[in-house]
Amino acid sequence: MPSLFDLHVHTNQGSPDSALTPEEMVSEVKRLGLTGAMVTEHDGWQKAEFQAFASKQDIVLVRAHEVYTPLGHVITMGLEGHVAGYGDSLETIRVLRKAVDNAGGFMILAHPFRFLFDLPHYTQNMLFQEADNLPESADEASKHPIFEIVDEIEVVNGGNIEVENRYAQEVAAVLGKWGTGGSDAHSTDGFARGTTAFNGDIRNERDLLDALRAGDFAPVEGFHIGKPANYGRAAWLKPEMLNGHSHESFSS
Repeated sequence: MPSLFDLHVHTNQGSPDSALTPEEMVSEVKRLGLTGAMVTEHDGWQKAEFQAFASKQDIVLVRAHEVYTPLGHVITMGLEGHVAGYGDSLETIRVLRKAVDNAGGFMILAHPFRFLFDLPHYTQNMLFQEADNLPESADEASKHPIFEIVDEIEVVNGGNIEVENRYAQEVAAVLGKWGTGGSDAHSTDGFARGTTAFNGDIRNERDLLDALRAGDFAPVEGFHIGKPANYGRAAWLKPEMLNGHSHESFSS
């Protein structure tokens, strides 16, 4: 059976816009039959306090940050806080990359194509900010230099509209990346709308990092409503493997 994680969750311990308490997060992980969650706070969750809470749970909780940059939000593992770059937008990402490498961490570009399709009047997408100069294909979009800097891109985000996720999946395929899934939950509503299945037993942060680096995972959509769809290219992941996670998984 695979290990199943929601890799994009916010609680009120480090994200001012979240109404989700840590206790509610743990309850949802258990109710849905997930292995665990990556807590991607906007402002961070103090390390000692996080570890004290996580150590008391019988699920796997991993601490991360969703870092704001001029080119979008980047989920970073390994950092103790936000890292700001200097100069232009790409230089900011490069400084972040160096800090993550020094910490032995990992970078996932979150919801890269959010708002890209709010046309014809304007676009709020952070990668392509000029409405009259948007990529005409996934192949063209994949040439943005940020994709050479990050490790992975989020291709199933529970807060996105469908076309934004599908476009991210197309770009990931062009890039030869696997793509991750997370709910971007700020409450119990929509928790596990996006998840990531790992081929093997993930018991801690080190296991998760190793599996991410190995590419031994696949993004999953719809697990929270009992209609899991594997949008990755992992031949090992079969629908029945997801259905077996918990008899309570599909009650909402």
